[in-house]
Amino acid sequence: MLTNYLKIAWRGLLKNRLFTFLNLVGLATGLAVALLLMLYVKDELQFDKYHTNADRIYRVKATVSFDGKTMKWANSPNAVGPALKADIPTVAQQVRLLRHNYGQTAFVNSGEKKFAEKNFYWADNSLFDVFDIGLLKGNPKTALDGPRKVVLSQAAADRYFGTENPIGKILNVDNKDTLEVTGVYANFPGTSTLDADMIGSFSSVRWAKNPTWDNASFETYLLLTPQANHAQVEQQMAVVLNKNVPKDNQYFTLGLQPLTDIHLHSADITNANTTRIGDFQQVKILLILAIVILLIASINYMNLATAKAQIRFREVGVIKTVGATMQQLISRFYLETGLMMSIALVLAIVLVSLSLPLFNQLTGKQLPFQALISPEVVGGLLLIGLLITLIAGSYPAFYLSSFSPKYLLSTTFRNQSGAGLFRRSLVVIQFTASVVLMVSTFIFYQQLQFIQSQKLGYEPTQVLAIMTSAAKDKTQIDALMNDYRSLSNVVDVCRAQAFPGYGGSGRTITKSDKNSNNASDGMAIRTNRVGSDFINVLGLKLLAGRAFSDVKDPKDTTVQVVLNKTAVQYLGYTPQKAIGQKAHNLFGWDRAEIVGVVEDFHFESLHMPIGAYAFHNADTESRPYLLVKTKTAHLPETMRQLEGVFQKDMSDSAFEFTFLDDFLNTLYRSEQRTAQVVFVFSALAILIACLGLFGLAAFTAEQRTKEIGVRKVLGASVFSIVGLLSKDFLKLVFVAILIASPLAWYGMNQWLQDFAYKIDIEWWMFALAGLLAVGVALLTVSFQSIKAALMNPVKSLKTE
Repeated sequence: MLTNYLKIAWRGLLKNRLFTFLNLVGLATGLAVALLLMLYVKDELQFDKYHTNADRIYRVKATVSFDGKTMKWANSPNAVGPALKADIPTVAQQVRLLRHNYGQTAFVNSGEKKFAEKNFYWADNSLFDVFDIGLLKGNPKTALDGPRKVVLSQAAADRYFGTENPIGKILNVDNKDTLEVTGVYANFPGTSTLDADMIGSFSSVRWAKNPTWDNASFETYLLLTPQANHAQVEQQMAVVLNKNVPKDNQYFTLGLQPLTDIHLHSADITNANTTRIGDFQQVKILLILAIVILLIASINYMNLATAKAQIRFREVGVIKTVGATMQQLISRFYLETGLMMSIALVLAIVLVSLSLPLFNQLTGKQLPFQALISPEVVGGLLLIGLLITLIAGSYPAFYLSSFSPKYLLSTTFRNQSGAGLFRRSLVVIQFTASVVLMVSTFIFYQQLQFIQSQKLGYEPTQVLAIMTSAAKDKTQIDALMNDYRSLSNVVDVCRAQAFPGYGGSGRTITKSDKNSNNASDGMAIRTNRVGSDFINVLGLKLLAGRAFSDVKDPKDTTVQVVLNKTAVQYLGYTPQKAIGQKAHNLFGWDRAEIVGVVEDFHFESLHMPIGAYAFHNADTESRPYLLVKTKTAHLPETMRQLEGVFQKDMSDSAFEFTFLDDFLNTLYRSEQRTAQVVFVFSALAILIACLGLFGLAAFTAEQRTKEIGVRKVLGASVFSIVGLLSKDFLKLVFVAILIASPLAWYGMNQWLQDFAYKIDIEWWMFALAGLLAVGVALLTVSFQSIKAALMNPVKSLKTE
């Protein structure tokens, strides 16, 4: 019986080639797209779960309050970890991490070879007790125990030493520190938040000698005991903080963030040392997109299946008349649906395997083909196939099988409208989802275009930030600056601690009254030690005063600062009246004198509102960057000249640079990738919806063949017949637009809340999406309508 059912099902697929083709293309494409998106989401959700004790590892976070505003930091002072381990019994271990020079590139020399290392960390030796970092070579108990030691990833070891044994080799960092290689560890997997290629011993860092509760630049991780309750640990952390920091000086509170939450739930946390940070909002968007596309593909199949089943009522009536039971009919119809689904699943897997490299390029992932055969993916795919089979096959299996043969063979059954109403409802749902995707895509791109076209308040174009942290002394840097200035295509040069969008120090300014001693009083401010030409190099607008001088009397302890407008307004001054005033508490109570005021500029991404910013000439920070402003013409030749001069003046270092405008684009890389994914897969979703509409139009035209023939005989024009066949579908599309518009507005309004600077959602976005939906539906339906309208009425009327 089973073999017979399979033969009948297969013959049915071959007999209705158009419906079979449309069903297979729609289902296979929908399943493939959903599978790709689910692979992406699964990869994002797997971050850091490979650690044995992942559920017991927490990162210490600091909640900081200034001027009534609250911020969350991923960093905390370097004294926090040891103090918590000493005073809280349920803290089994702690480890501190610090990116080299607070995130700057390290220049590493291995003999004559020169490298620029971006992923260089310093860490306690307890790193190996907290995280699963398997040493391929070396002893984990001593690898980072003591100063001037470093362990390398397998990739870094191969890059530096090739096939040689790296243990015992010496690396020179920034022409200042010499480190001995004491271990090699396996490369971190792609689902690791930590991304280090070099890890030096924390005791090598000068901060390690003097633990402090002031400088919050260190990531601290805790390994709790199995019986620990993290809420109770947080309460105990408050006690430890009170013990070590007077209440008046507590500008932060301490909390815990689970390790497995860091990757996707750190969007509102700043100062993270690690770079592999995702966004749970983006994951939700892609997960919803996968569900929507799967829904559209399923509806597509159900629509065509019900249309096909409706013309089989007489077949079912005859089969029941000759003795077939309802159970046998249900088995037969479900077997047909299962066969179609099995073929679609195979085609979907083929499509995924072919498109996986393009998908990886689109999303920036490195998903292997092996991910397709993981138990979770295979199980999920089979479950989806089973659900679609059960739901889509339910109409013919239960609905048609439930009627008596007499009713099925009567003319009254042909005129029943239940199936038609059901199909129309599905079309509305399908196009509602399509219009929501269209509107979402428009808003995605409008917001990204708004970000990219927003006036930043400075000119990042053609400005390079060249790393000079490996310079031996100031004389070498001065020589490099002078040689750069002599180049005809260089406009100006200045030294800098950081540049807008990246780096700088966090400090506090307070108003002139000294009555309050509370550390949370005041305003958080980003500071940047720069040379005197910074205004010209960055293209800032000077509102009042002047830039400071590079030449300074060593005995003069005054720090000259140039504030932005936001900082000056907080202090209660106009730009003109601020000149000569003190910026209290910025570098000691009365050391900072305001010499200039610049217009506000965006020194962070547009997710954040503009805060306070200060340029200064204090000697409290290093200036590892040269900001070089170049002319727009002959850029390739200019770059060759810049590199040649660098290699001449700083032969012991690699030429490492960043274009400021290129760096700004990386701040929105996540949104850009999400927009690209949404655009591509939305187009595929709309294509799937159109395939279903095409099939339904073909079915409708076939059902009304004789009606069309009669109308043509009576004088109906092709245009009127096309309108007759199209208007019913267009009505459904208009209903879908009305339902989709508020849904799309709500969803995208929620997404835009993550941006401090955002577009307004305007009516034309919905109108354009609606027009596109109507246009696509009309084109899809018109093909079948015109074909039916042009048919010879004699041919359509001569046979029953």
